[in-house]
Formats: sequence, structure tokens, C-alpha cells
Amino acid sequence: MFTSGGSEANTVGVLGLVAAAERRGAPRVIAATRIDHPSLAGAVAGSRGWDVRYLDVTADGAVVAPASFAGIGVVALSAVNHELGTVLDPAIVAAAHDASALVHIDAVQAAGKLALAAYAADSLAISAHKLGGPQGTGALAIAIDDGLPVVDAGHQERGRRGGTENAIGIAGFGAAAAQADVSTWPAVAALGDRLEAGLVALGARIHGATVQRIGGTINAAFPGALGESIVIALDLAGVAVSTGAACTSGSIQPSAVLLGLGQPPDQAREAIRFSLGRTTTADEVDRVLGLLPAIVERARRRA
Repeated sequence: MFTSGGSEANTVGVLGLVAAAERRGAPRVIAATRIDHPSLAGAVAGSRGWDVRYLDVTADGAVVAPASFAGIGVVALSAVNHELGTVLDPAIVAAAHDASALVHIDAVQAAGKLALAAYAADSLAISAHKLGGPQGTGALAIAIDDGLPVVDAGHQERGRRGGTENAIGIAGFGAAAAQADVSTWPAVAALGDRLEAGLVALGARIHGATVQRIGGTINAAFPGALGESIVIALDLAGVAVSTGAACTSGSIQPSAVLLGLGQPPDQAREAIRFSLGRTTTADEVDRVLGLLPAIVERARRRA
């Protein structure tokens, strides 16, 4: 079914599986983490009064599978973390299914970069603009849909989601999806490695450095420099980065993801998120690395 984007797809996917699980008499417990995208976290928090069990994550952002998923009705996790780029182990999804839990996967950051077939989820959310398509269009692939619609409305999408479909957006989504080629992503990841190596050479620490990441999403910090100051200076130079999720780039609050990893607020405020895509060039990476030394030095003086 088509949605207005990844956020709605997450909401409908989680709430739809929760309703379906209730019909099956499953335990009213939903498992998630404290480092997921706000749209997934919001859906989990609003899941019909269910108890939330937060899974552990390592200091570098890897989700730790519990000893057992027994007693859990729904699991809601991200295939790729939106700030760190860390990749979810598909074995966690398999273990949840073995315990008869229903599984929702936020694949917004994974689509077009990772083979999604590895995540045999009951519902899976994606977004057009992450594939190079138009903003304002997303999709939810859902195998167990007897919990839909989550809001009673019209009969569109075979009764799963009311309202006139965004036909132009969906057509653009289809065109972008047809062009998406997972085999081309390693070239972007290689550019990300080039940027990351340069950041480390400039004294940055990399969050998520020791675990598997998708490549192209780098969360870095320069000790003693506010990430916000670096973001503003790079913006003035024509470079777009953020201090957290791209959709909350106007926020001055420390990253909820880094707080969820156990970092103190002052340290979390040092973070900068760099995101590369298929149109990013080596010259652009080198320009950013050339700009940063003076910018970081000024940021440290102002801290």
C-alpha cells in the first residue's frame, strides 16, 4: 500500500501488526530500541497501550538480540539506523519469528543500498525520496493486514488506507525504484570510506566504527567542538550536513540516538551526520575535508 512517506508507513505498519497480534491473542508487548527514527519510536510509543521492551544496543549501535523473544507480540526495528548507518543482523528477525512474534522493519535507509530479502518481515516501510524519487510518497509492504485500516476512512488501497492516492508521486516512486540498483551502492560506500578516513585524520571520532554499517552515512564528532557550530559553518559554505536525523536538522537538542548509546549530552552535542548519495563526487568529499580544519578550530574556540 502507498503512504505519504516512510513515517506514515512506519506508523501504519506498527499499528497494523499490533492490531493483528491482538486478534491472535499474542502478548501485548512490543520490542524496539531507543535509537530508532522518531517516526518508528512514535509508533511504538503509541501502540494501543502495549508495554514496550527496549532491546539493548552496544556503545557503537549494534542491536543485541535478547536471550529469548518469548512473551513479545511485535518487534519493530530499523534495517539501517538513520544516523549511524549501522546494519541490523537479519538473524534477529528470524529469532523473533521463531518465537511467533510479528516483525515490522523500517527499511527507509536500507532500500536501494541493501538486499531487503534478508529481512523476512511481516511489514516493511520504504520511502521514495531515499531512492531519488519525489518527496511525499512511501510504501508499506505488509503480509498480515487484518489489522488494517488503523483509521476508518475510504475504500482506497482495498480498504487498507483511505484517501486519494498521490498518483504523480507514486509514478515517480516507480521510476526511481526501477532505476535503483543495489550493486551500484559500493561505489558510494567507497566515497564514504574516503570521507571517513579524512575525518579521522583530522581528529574526529566515528560513532558506530566497530560494527557493520551501510556506508555513505557517517556520524562523526570533533572533541571540544559543538556539532551545531560546524553544521552552520558548512552550510554557509554550501555543504549540507546535520547534527542528527536529516528531518530534524533544525533541532539544537542532542541526538536521541547518541543518548540512547549512553553518551552524555555534552558529548552527543558534538555529533555531525554526513550523508552521501549516488550523485556525490570525490571532489565534493575533498572539498569538505579541505574546509573542516579551519571550521573545527573556530568551533572549538567558541565552545
